[in-house]
Amino acid sequence: MNSACYRNFRLGLIQIHRSKKAFLSLTTLVTTTSFAFFFLGSRMRFSMRTASVASSHGRPIMHTFYEKLSVGEDDLLEAWKEEWNEAGFEVKVLKLEDAQRHPYCKDMERVVFGNVYHNPYDTLCFYRWLAMAASGGGWMCDYDTFPTNFPIDEGKNLPNNGKFTSFENHVPSLMSGTATEWTRVAKLLVEAIPRIPEDVKSDMHAFQILEQEGTHDVDFRHAKLIVSFGFPYKKSLSAGLPREVDCNQIAERRAIHFAHAYVKKSYQEGMFPLHNVTSVHEAMFKQRAEAARIFLADWRAQCKH
Repeated sequence: MNSACYRNFRLGLIQIHRSKKAFLSLTTLVTTTSFAFFFLGSRMRFSMRTASVASSHGRPIMHTFYEKLSVGEDDLLEAWKEEWNEAGFEVKVLKLEDAQRHPYCKDMERVVFGNVYHNPYDTLCFYRWLAMAASGGGWMCDYDTFPTNFPIDEGKNLPNNGKFTSFENHVPSLMSGTATEWTRVAKLLVEAIPRIPEDVKSDMHAFQILEQEGTHDVDFRHAKLIVSFGFPYKKSLSAGLPREVDCNQIAERRAIHFAHAYVKKSYQEGMFPLHNVTSVHEAMFKQRAEAARIFLADWRAQCKH
């Protein structure tokens, strides 16, 4: 194991930002046979190839990457585990130790620490791709991405014969690919860092470069066909009145993403399901787990049938 890579990574982050919080999660479903997606009433079929085995119990495996440097979101991670288990998946949490098992770790470290210095969070984002590659590849989603209508049989397989596929455009919230594909795309992201025009050099910005260039053999799917965002209620929420989920909006979606930006938008539109939250910062960084649990309970009660 490349322990020097992991040790240097830790020391580098401490030197860069002792006071900043960093947390990250990523998840992956590993699979086994054939797969079919149903989008907006129409069925799209793809050829499949097994990328890894399911668990010993025959359940598809969902991995997430989570590393807490200071203040993390353990409660959101626990909610994520609960929901994917409820949906029939086995969950596994990947750590930096998984990324450091990959032989590309030192090469990534040299480039990332030379360019991504604004926030430890942005640095950590790059290492999750190697953690996935070193762990056998498969499906992945962030720890703030929860299952909705994601059938078990689909979770046991990879679309596109294992070719790397992203299901929310360039936002790395739900993706799939073989271990070889995860390694290939991880290297492409590192190579794209110098081409990022923004001051913040995150893996999402690098992934956006790959989507814009369109020459890297990555399948970027339109987000609205597969993933819902934020808290899709029908209208602004009022204390004392029932919350109404927009069941039509979420009916064909495989997952829902409670990203910081989506939570902020929902809060500003009056659709955050906690009335005792007094600021958008509190909604985004302290109450996502409780709000996610409330929404998913509402969704199950109103739409699941």
